[in-house]
Amino acid sequence: PPSPLSSFILHPLFLSLQGTMLVSLVVGVVAAVYADAVVPACVREAIGGVLGDGSAASVAVAVAAAVAAVVVVKVVAWLVSGKRQPIEGAVVVTGCDSGMGEVTAVHLAKLGFEVYAGIYVDKSAAQLKEAVGEARRDAITPVSLDVTSDTSVAAAVRTVEAALASSGTPLVGIINCAGMGFTGPGEYFPLDMYKQQMDVNFFGYVRVVQAFMPLLRRGTSGPKARRGRVVLVGTGGGVLTPAPPLLTAYMASKWAGEAFCQGLRFEMQLTKQRIDACMLNPGFIKPTNLMAGGKALLDRAWRAMPPQAKDEYGHLVDKFLAFSEEQPGTHPKYVALAMQEAMTASTPNLSYKVGPDSKASPFVGMLPTAIREWVVRTSMYGKV
Repeated sequence: PPSPLSSFILHPLFLSLQGTMLVSLVVGVVAAVYADAVVPACVREAIGGVLGDGSAASVAVAVAAAVAAVVVVKVVAWLVSGKRQPIEGAVVVTGCDSGMGEVTAVHLAKLGFEVYAGIYVDKSAAQLKEAVGEARRDAITPVSLDVTSDTSVAAAVRTVEAALASSGTPLVGIINCAGMGFTGPGEYFPLDMYKQQMDVNFFGYVRVVQAFMPLLRRGTSGPKARRGRVVLVGTGGGVLTPAPPLLTAYMASKWAGEAFCQGLRFEMQLTKQRIDACMLNPGFIKPTNLMAGGKALLDRAWRAMPPQAKDEYGHLVDKFLAFSEEQPGTHPKYVALAMQEAMTASTPNLSYKVGPDSKASPFVGMLPTAIREWVVRTSMYGKV
């Protein structure tokens, strides 16, 4: 099991992007301030001669120290990462009809896991089997699953439990990829659509985790068993991401998932369960069906709102959609690779951020309020 030092100090500091950036920034600033004291005069003169500016020596020393700090951080990260978890056992993945869920299920099946892929539409079963290829065709089992239905989830648990009993394979992972995204102004957005958003993106995650948790605990309880994983898909940079206008329902559901994940992670530690919970926070991921599906949901939302909603906010929604379409996005395969890391890391991060926009979001979120809001407004909506 991971030591407290690794779990609470070294791991977050050295394995997270923010930790690495923080260490390199501090080292660079300290090096710049104390360059005259710690760097021999002959070295400073040599650097100044190369750069043609003696005053630039301190800057060069700071940059060199920051780069060296990054290298040291990466070495220490490798040293504290510990033994990786083996690629074995079964994983339940929801939302496998398309996008992130599909690529995750296919990738993990090809990798060597036994995958039970939750699908909402029956025709997705053949698509998954074809994508995984003939060699690993039997490694993926499509399972009908509506995450908003207690009956459907209970039936899926029975199906998976029977299959695991037959194969003798333990359940080692629950990955929640099912999701949807509403867009619309908060002051007019229908309450029943808020509820639907939460039922899929939050209660659906909780429903699936609670239902499959007994199988996961059983599969990871043996003395030689590998550690289990619960992975929830969030958004952007997590709770530090600025909440954009027109996404109040979507962001509320994703931040609720963050709270559930963090609390569950602590609960597993405090009860000494061999299970780790973590988030996967993607930025814009393309191609997926999220944009097309979101436009259909938007049309439905406009019809349910009073006419003034579109009069007042229609132009802002158009700007947001244009901004979203202009983003190059990150390919879904990088989500699958991050899922692989979450499943095999000795001590997984609390959050895996996928895409440059996801990695940048927390830094924007930590800016002073006025600056943060200006960055969001101007980058997403331009001049309004």
